[in-house]
Amino acid sequence: MRYSSSLACRAGIFVGVSVAAVVMALQPARAQNTATNIVAGASAEKWTVQTSTGKGHPGRPYFIEFRARAAASYGHMYVLYGRVNGRDEIISSRIAGLHPAGDANDCFNCSLFNWTVGHLVPVPSETGASDGDLEEKYVTARYRVWLTAAEFKKVDVYIRKLQADNPTWNALFNNCVGFGRNIAEFMGLKVPAFVWLEPKDFVEGMREENGLKAEQLPLKDAAVSSSPHVAASHAAAPMPPHKPAVEPVSQSQPAATKPAPAAKPKKPVASNAEPEHSTFATIFKREQKMTETAAQ
Repeated sequence: MRYSSSLACRAGIFVGVSVAAVVMALQPARAQNTATNIVAGASAEKWTVQTSTGKGHPGRPYFIEFRARAAASYGHMYVLYGRVNGRDEIISSRIAGLHPAGDANDCFNCSLFNWTVGHLVPVPSETGASDGDLEEKYVTARYRVWLTAAEFKKVDVYIRKLQADNPTWNALFNNCVGFGRNIAEFMGLKVPAFVWLEPKDFVEGMREENGLKAEQLPLKDAAVSSSPHVAASHAAAPMPPHKPAVEPVSQSQPAATKPAPAAKPKKPVASNAEPEHSTFATIFKREQKMTETAAQ
């Protein structure tokens, strides 16, 4: 959810802050939502959290990460939680956060109206991922806690109930920071005392309150082709060789030879002994010779 109209942002903030004093005087009880009431009974059971900056969290393959990200307004806060593999790469995750409803894949910035009006009165909300949550370049602060399987299950159940109990959003009394604060308090984490903090300031303050001064590096997603067998199966097939200009002779069969042309029949050579009754001229010559011999 990235808003492009800074004028609307400033106008909404100005009007909201102006009305805040009146609303707080009339209805101070509205500063707590339904999820806060759950925390009173559910947060009695605490567990020790680990806030290590990297590996070295044996038995805790699950995590929850409180995030703040930039936006055209004062930012947004949400949580990303899931499981990692042995290399601290995310293999499954889920996002939860409270924000005005309206944005969709085919309708960019359509929640701008609800966001503006939500500085005065509650407006319809959504409690899943919003536009920009998965883009690391927009993250301005993070605080990650490692969890056991049992701890993760409790947090997951609580977050899902918190999502169901927040049908509306309001910039002052039921916003994204309050949503994240409820989750942190349920887990027994220390949170900043001041209520109205921008997302970045709240996350950084919560990280320092829990004893972690240095920033944590982002986790990477597990690669699909992490296994060499999978990588080999997804490798692109080599391009076929170019077709040669002249097809080579097959190596398995001998080359076919063209048949020799048939020899032309030769003319017979004349023999010295002429055959009998060979021709009429020969007979005539023979008779003439016989006549001459008889006359002698």
